[in-house]
Amino acid sequence: MLREVVNVHQQDAPLRRRWFCDDYFDIFVWERLESGRAIVGLQLCYDKAQHERVLSWRESTGYAHLGIDGGEPGPATNMSPIMVADGVLPLPDVLKKFDACAVGLDTRIRDFIREKLLKYGLEQNET
Repeated sequence: MLREVVNVHQQDAPLRRRWFCDDYFDIFVWERLESGRAIVGLQLCYDKAQHERVLSWRESTGYAHLGIDGGEPGPATNMSPIMVADGVLPLPDVLKKFDACAVGLDTRIRDFIREKLLKYGLEQNET
């Protein structure tokens, strides 16, 4: 079940960053404080243990689906993880896991994330 991480470092004063996680997901949500906490950004990181990828959405730029390149495995050459372009979102699997894990989330946030997943899936099928 997803739980919210408290005391998340805040970088942008008009935005509030929230972080929810479990063994499969890390979900970051950005809320604009002065407009009734409207959600303006989302990063849904999934499959953390096997092949971590992220679906990112920003109000200003739209969607991106990326993989996490963990860098080189050796201790002398290990580089910082970076995000790289990565194939198709396995929407049915991610939705099923999200629905099972998100039961305790605030309804507004849960519905927003689900809506963005479904919309991305529709756009993915149109291309």
